[in-house]
Amino acid sequence: MLLHSDILPNQPPKERMFNRLFMVRDLRSAVRKTLLWSLIIAFIAVIASRVMYHSFFPEIAAEYGARLQVFSFALTLAIATPFVGLFLLVSLRLSAFNAQLQEMARRDSLTGLLNRAALEDIIDERDSEHRPDHLDDDAFILIDIDHFKTINDTHGHAAGDHVLRSVAVSIVGNVFERDHVARVGGEEFAVLLIEAGPYGAIDAAERIRSALQDNKTYFEGAAIRVTASIGGALFPKGASYEMTYRGADFALYRAKRGGRNRCDFNGLPTASDAPQRLAAEGGTDAA
Repeated sequence: MLLHSDILPNQPPKERMFNRLFMVRDLRSAVRKTLLWSLIIAFIAVIASRVMYHSFFPEIAAEYGARLQVFSFALTLAIATPFVGLFLLVSLRLSAFNAQLQEMARRDSLTGLLNRAALEDIIDERDSEHRPDHLDDDAFILIDIDHFKTINDTHGHAAGDHVLRSVAVSIVGNVFERDHVARVGGEEFAVLLIEAGPYGAIDAAERIRSALQDNKTYFEGAAIRVTASIGGALFPKGASYEMTYRGADFALYRAKRGGRNRCDFNGLPTASDAPQRLAAEGGTDAA
């Protein structure tokens, strides 16, 4: 997942420099910058007092110059430290609040999953990463709950929301931690399967479909059974996200037209074909 930083790579240079100088991420950096800025202010005060006394009070500067500099340094440091510390503690609070806002902006409010924009950001970052050629390709799958409108019409929208949350839990529970799950529409979810390869992707999609089919959701005493249609496509490095999404969406359309509660992959075998081909090839890593 994306980790928060108070210095974002896509910030303008001036804003990035401002953040490096004044923004803090944790208590340790707040203490370090408090001491740094207090010392800087104290040294500036010493230089300013020295210039002032030499310009306007040369006799006093000649007799008490060294002591005046020490006094100016100590006094300014004592005054500046609490004020700078307070400023940086406020900055720390603002930084934490900003991190929470950024995380909230990346999440679907109902399910807690990533939203479409956050998933696309992760895909963009993934595309820019260096990946050895021997690793399996990523895969992208779309999951659409079958007859979701009927659930809403029969049991109410509160029940529909409960079903969406239950489906989200089932999907997350059937993929690896390295994978990324998002809610991209009303009853539509997407999963970026990292280094799944063709049969790993098929296996993951079938696991999700089977888990949803076997799961019975209860809402206010009523049992609600849910199935989903799943479409997917391989997402090799350098491939267009738009074309991969269209391929997965077309496979999802075929799964819907084929009777629902099934998986379909663009250019790949069906789930029932996967085990035989996997055995024939000696096995691959599944995701």
